[in-house]
Amino acid sequence: MKKRTWFLVILAALFLVMGALGQTMTNHTLSSETVQEALGQADQEVIVPGNPNQRIAVLNVEGVIAGQAEDSPLASPQSYRHEDLLDQIDLIKEDKTVKALLLVINSPGGGVYESDQLYRALADLKEARQLPIYVSQGPVAASGGYMISMVGDKVFADINTTTGSIGVISQALNAKGFMDEHGFKVEVFKSGGPKDAGAIYRDMTDDEKKIYQSQVNQMYDRFVSIVDQGRPKLNEDQVRKLADGRTYTGQQAKDNGLVDELGFKEDALAALQSDLNLGEAMVVDYSPKIPNPALNSLLPALSQAKEMLAKLQNGGQDQAPAAQIEAMNHLLESGQAPRFYYLYGGA
Repeated sequence: MKKRTWFLVILAALFLVMGALGQTMTNHTLSSETVQEALGQADQEVIVPGNPNQRIAVLNVEGVIAGQAEDSPLASPQSYRHEDLLDQIDLIKEDKTVKALLLVINSPGGGVYESDQLYRALADLKEARQLPIYVSQGPVAASGGYMISMVGDKVFADINTTTGSIGVISQALNAKGFMDEHGFKVEVFKSGGPKDAGAIYRDMTDDEKKIYQSQVNQMYDRFVSIVDQGRPKLNEDQVRKLADGRTYTGQQAKDNGLVDELGFKEDALAALQSDLNLGEAMVVDYSPKIPNPALNSLLPALSQAKEMLAKLQNGGQDQAPAAQIEAMNHLLESGQAPRFYYLYGGA
């Protein structure tokens, strides 16, 4: 591309971005507080005033427990921010004014790796600080969301909470029939038979299915062990009978010993304050802050600039790939190797 063309593209992109910024500045005063909010770095929010030397930390786990995309003030806001949540747990660990934690969960679970990582971080916090943890399960606290509840000294759920779903799931997309029908063929060079097990372009062998099932079984045993530790009134056999993947209402979970009490987060907080003599403590929300939605106005501008650049690189013509190629691209993008989930509702 000629230098002049590059210059025009960059100039157009700048005009679009500055226009979006202008709208943002019109609607939001750019004070230091606004900037901090926009970057997701605002200070912890005081929920209930009280003794600053005696704090009850509140930590919200909201959404699917999954790895966090690279941080950027231009990224779309996510309700669940994995790395930020782990950072906040470390912050609570270092804050000696924190005397207890209220963990508020509204999550169907997520990746096995991320769910276990979050559970371990919370368990480490509890052990390192000898910190009491109460759990409030919201509308959903299932699978990985239930797993992290097991750090709680007392677990609350509403009668209509969807909880349980103790189990593991992994799925592999098989597009062999589609590829055969449309003449797609993949040449593979590999060092061993199972190296491409789970690939979308072929069927799994029985031996490969056994490999994946053995991994699922190991991850399931880990989940059962965590529940066994977190529910001292249940033995392992009792846990396994409950852990067939099904969900339970909060009432059912209370009846079978998977939670301790029925109530909302306000009830869990009141019980924590009463049980631990922390009625005068300051209650502070340590949850990661979601970037200010005002900056999302930049995204359409950047998208337009990207489209302009792609069109110029293509000689000014819009790309119009055949429908079959588009479908194949979609399959290839989504056909990753099977992953494992502690997730309610399937992967």
